[in-house]
Amino acid sequence: MKGIAELEFIISVFVFITTISFVTFLIINNIPILHSASVSDGLKSRSYQYSELLLFDEGAPMNWENDPQSADRIGLSNGRRYFADKDKIDASLCFDYQLAKEKLALQKEDIVIEVSYLDGAAVSGSSAAICKPPVTTQLRSQFQITRFGVLPLPAGTYVVKIKVTIIGD
Repeated sequence: MKGIAELEFIISVFVFITTISFVTFLIINNIPILHSASVSDGLKSRSYQYSELLLFDEGAPMNWENDPQSADRIGLSNGRRYFADKDKIDASLCFDYQLAKEKLALQKEDIVIEVSYLDGAAVSGSSAAICKPPVTTQLRSQFQITRFGVLPLPAGTYVVKIKVTIIGD
């Protein structure tokens, strides 16, 4: 008979459309989860990169703490791996936050840098945070990495915690 679809054909078309719809909804529902994981991995990567830059790099020029405004890049190292320089930590406190973001080449993200002794006492000033935005929010995604370094001082050598938090856009 012409123009009449057989029952098997109708069932196969229905199963095909149902399968395609199921797969499409499954993919659409997983996109936000995958996007969130991707953003989180990106923040983790940038946090690690900036913590490594601050702890292992002296900055450019190497004695930027003498004139922080003309520095091309900031770093807290004294030239040896895992060794921090107290003068550079003190000079970081003098930075305007926007200038610090420029020296670290941050565009959209915010950064919080904290340097403290193992007991939580601040290395410089009254707060452990040597660089932070004027206003922080807990609503934006963020990732924090903690590294340990050595701080040689005339009174002795101390272990310090350097926490770097990258706050996403």
